[in-house]
Amino acid sequence: MTEVNKSATDVDLAAADWVQRRHLWTWTDTDQAEFDAWLAESDANRVAYLRQNAVWSAAGRLNALRQQQPMRQTKLAAKSRNWRLFRYVATAVIVAVIGESSFGYFRSPADSTYVTQVGGRKIITLADGTRIELNTDSALRIRGGAVRQVTLLRGEAYFDVQHNGADPFAVTASGYRITDLGTKFLVRASTDLVRISVLEGSAAVTPVSGQKAKRSALLLPGDIAVANAGGLTVKKEPVASVATALGWRRGLLTFKDMQLADAVAEFNRYNTHKLRIADAEVGRLKINGTFQAENADVFATSVQELFGLKISRNGGDTTLSH
Repeated sequence: MTEVNKSATDVDLAAADWVQRRHLWTWTDTDQAEFDAWLAESDANRVAYLRQNAVWSAAGRLNALRQQQPMRQTKLAAKSRNWRLFRYVATAVIVAVIGESSFGYFRSPADSTYVTQVGGRKIITLADGTRIELNTDSALRIRGGAVRQVTLLRGEAYFDVQHNGADPFAVTASGYRITDLGTKFLVRASTDLVRISVLEGSAAVTPVSGQKAKRSALLLPGDIAVANAGGLTVKKEPVASVATALGWRRGLLTFKDMQLADAVAEFNRYNTHKLRIADAEVGRLKINGTFQAENADVFATSVQELFGLKISRNGGDTTLSH
């Protein structure tokens, strides 16, 4: 048996012990406190307990024995007989599942995936108090049984992490892993690139593959890291400037000396009707200001008036030209 399987077995047998204690022993406040602490250690413990409690309920012989035995710890012989029977049933269930899934079920329940549509946002609050805000057209997967390990499949998310040195929070995106060291940070991921901006605390960024050609970095407030298959670069900005990138949480986009082509690309992330640039010269114009992310028409009108551009519409899309 591998170490992983042994660990999974230990968790289930510990859960079976708690079920047996709750049903056959005199239950005290001390027992409850110890039980609550054990449940709080991990989702794997909670899932294992629910599963083994169901085994108990389904075993008619065990229920009969439970009714016959006085619930006192002093009756060790009776408790021992019942425990041996319950442990046998619990172990039998474990063995049956091993044959079907090689412990995959015990290690973790199904993954959870959260998705936002274009223009949508979603707030996810985890059991430990960590808060994740998904931006437009994004997808996030939380690994079953390990809620402090998530993957940003695409798009953008803001993480306000409850720090736990014994169980670090980690985000995987575009071939890199961002590990929380007490952090508020923003991650934006595409197929081959990830951008990490730290607002508070610190975060370690490391390549998932462990390739020596890729850099690792420790990011502090104001640091912005851009990483891809070719490596990782870090630049420092004022924290206030980094926070500007979080305007989408309030439905706002802020541009500072940004080329119009890039500003249009940002608007198109939030709207199904797209803005288009007729030529490269128009795209190089610089824009400043704060705009509502979901009101591309107001943005197009503002740009038209500011630069004397023409607007043409076709099928809901808007084109800006000289």
